[in-house]
Amino acid sequence: MNWFMKNSILSLLGLVLLASCSKTKDPMPKGIDAIFVGSSDNKLYAINSKTGMKLWDFTAADAVHSTPVLGNGLVFVGSSDEKVYTLDIQTGAKAWEFAAGMRISSAPFFADGTVYAGMGNTANFTSKLYALNSVTGAKKWEFTAEGLSVSSCTVVNGKVYVGGYTNIYALDAKTGEKVWEFATGTGVDSSPAVADGMVYMGSNDYNLYAVDALTGVKKWQFSTGGEVTSSPTVADGTVFVGSFDRKVYALDAKTGTKKWEFRTDGPVLSSPVVSNGVVYTGSNDYKLYALDAKTGAKKWEFWTGNRIQSSPVASDSLVYIGSLDRKLYAVDIQTGSKKWEFQTGGSIYSSPVILNAKGGTYSASVSGLQQ
Repeated sequence: MNWFMKNSILSLLGLVLLASCSKTKDPMPKGIDAIFVGSSDNKLYAINSKTGMKLWDFTAADAVHSTPVLGNGLVFVGSSDEKVYTLDIQTGAKAWEFAAGMRISSAPFFADGTVYAGMGNTANFTSKLYALNSVTGAKKWEFTAEGLSVSSCTVVNGKVYVGGYTNIYALDAKTGEKVWEFATGTGVDSSPAVADGMVYMGSNDYNLYAVDALTGVKKWQFSTGGEVTSSPTVADGTVFVGSFDRKVYALDAKTGTKKWEFRTDGPVLSSPVVSNGVVYTGSNDYKLYALDAKTGAKKWEFWTGNRIQSSPVASDSLVYIGSLDRKLYAVDIQTGSKKWEFQTGGSIYSSPVILNAKGGTYSASVSGLQQ
């Protein structure tokens, strides 16, 4: 897999990431309808989510493949210039920056006044995850893993879950001490989803793994026909994930039994999101798909001008997706028709994040259930 394809885990990722959607309860400024997304043109954009007009942009020294995260009136994002940036959500003014010493394409995670960011490639072929004070940027702790990783982390019940070069790690959120690790067959670029005491994560060994969140003991694995760099989403007892074998899978969350599969015309690196019984995901075949979550039946498809490795995010009426054609699209959630598009100066691997006028935020996060 080439380097740019790895940067799609926003997770990824995770979006973030990581790869799924949830609504945060963090206090945020009200009266703003905005969507935030990074681009290979070195910029993070804030765009009016209703009209597609630019509100502001921030320029880093290198590409912004990282998916941003919002918290306490701030935007946190990583960059390939080896820094983590914190910006004012209304103006884009920089509050602080942290020199991470590695190119960052994973999504940060914000919880309880701490920003967790990192997992990139350093000069000595290691990856680091940092815990930073969200107000000052001061480092609380760092965790070092061998090898390159672009996995975005998830924080649940006092533990940080993240993928490493060949492992899935659970860390103590306060200290960074390793609680357990689980070895897969090869590299882990997928980002974890945590639900009902289970951690779900894909691997480049073609498998999706489900492991116990407390012990790291494997509960089941499901084999696909290609690398699983897409990050799983968990909603209503079902795990949804994409694969390089061009398929989107729906699996029973407890047993790993396949419920359905849907074949696209290209590898699926995009991470699915679920909203009101519909699964949205992109594909390298240039298309955004809307699928029935229970049956996998296609509701509609939307064409972009290039591969989609960004992950979508849905509001009440629109679903947003970035494409390697350098554009961010807003698509009608019911019909799949385009409402607007925003042109950036570079390919979009970053996944968009929404802030609505009521102060609610939607992003790639722990659970794929759109709230």
